Amino acid sequence: MYKNNKKSIKGFLDSEFENSEEYFSRKTVNGLLRSLLEPIAANNAKSLIFTRFKNTSSIEGIIKRLEYCSNVEMYSFLDFDVVSKDDLVELEFVIITSHRYNAVLIWDYSESQNKDETRLFIRVNSKDINEVYETLKDRLRADFDEKFYSYRPERRENALLNDAVYNVLKILNENIKENDFNYKEQEVIADKLQTRDKIDEINANIRSCAHEIKNQLSVLDIYTKILEKQLGQDKNLGLIKKSISLIRLQLDDLRANDNLNFEQKDLREVVKSSISVFEHILPERNNKIKFIDNVKGRALVLIDEERFFAVLNNIVKNADESTSNDEIEIKIEADEKFAKIFVKNHGEKIADDIKTKLFTEGFSTKKDGWGLGLSICKKYLAAQLGSISLVKSDDDETEFLVTIPLLTDGIN
Repeated sequence: MYKNNKKSIKGFLDSEFENSEEYFSRKTVNGLLRSLLEPIAANNAKSLIFTRFKNTSSIEGIIKRLEYCSNVEMYSFLDFDVVSKDDLVELEFVIITSHRYNAVLIWDYSESQNKDETRLFIRVNSKDINEVYETLKDRLRADFDEKFYSYRPERRENALLNDAVYNVLKILNENIKENDFNYKEQEVIADKLQTRDKIDEINANIRSCAHEIKNQLSVLDIYTKILEKQLGQDKNLGLIKKSISLIRLQLDDLRANDNLNFEQKDLREVVKSSISVFEHILPERNNKIKFIDNVKGRALVLIDEERFFAVLNNIVKNADESTSNDEIEIKIEADEKFAKIFVKNHGEKIADDIKTKLFTEGFSTKKDGWGLGLSICKKYLAAQLGSISLVKSDDDETEFLVTIPLLTDGIN
């Protein structure tokens, strides 16, 4: 606790901010603020809120609603600061404590080159909230200890919860930045080339093609059912049905990002299912699969199985197409927080100048490639709080790693 040594908030956050290279946009921070304050305002939930906003124009609506809530006590530190000496001259923050949850957000736009971005300190239901409150106590004109500590949300070192919140925030931040960038770029290109009508025409053609392909997939479904009646439960028919399902998924993604269908799955069974698809295809290049299972018990994960299946299939397909007469190794491991899937082959190494472009949309080393495979894998995994990376690629072997959070406390 910082109760007795009166450390500054800057000092408290040095270790967090100095090691953080992640910058969040104002839109991300404001969106997070609204998501934390909205439940309190909507329910007039009994709470105590301390704020320091230098500019409230973008969140003025939610602030006014909170001011009219009879059960909400809200205090601003802006008037309490000794500006010439205070360590809060540039910092902004929100501290929320209530029966529902407690949270602290602290940010500082002054240190970033882009004044629309900031590093962010965030904790939800954490004992760090108490420590931040203690550093601010001597600036308050009243004693709020009894009220502050009367609320009883869980306050402990909850690393998994805060890691999850931070990862979700990073994904949202990336999407906001990407959408802003794409919107601006599209406007510039459209103005220069006067291609707005052309873009609409292309989008219409995409929708039309997707519709026609779906019609043909429906025909394939009918013939698959006919063959099932004739042949019974055939393994190859099951693989065909799975491929049809994945094609539909890709077509849906051409139109819009559908909501993810999360399910609890044993990662081992998902990987085995993916391997079964390629056991009949790899012999064409005289390749085979070696499966190494280093997980004890069940590795339970919360995933969209279709999209996760598509990721694994894409990686194994790339490994198969880049080698021959080889043994492709798929290995699964798990630690306390994450399940890990390693996919390794022994083909030609990936050049250094290509490694940095692998996950860039539109980049491909194939003459007829669209450069979408690995970028889609990255997008699918990010939406499930997972990641994909190239571990190494040298003259001996090339290895990719897929990481996904384990469910609850790890391996069940």
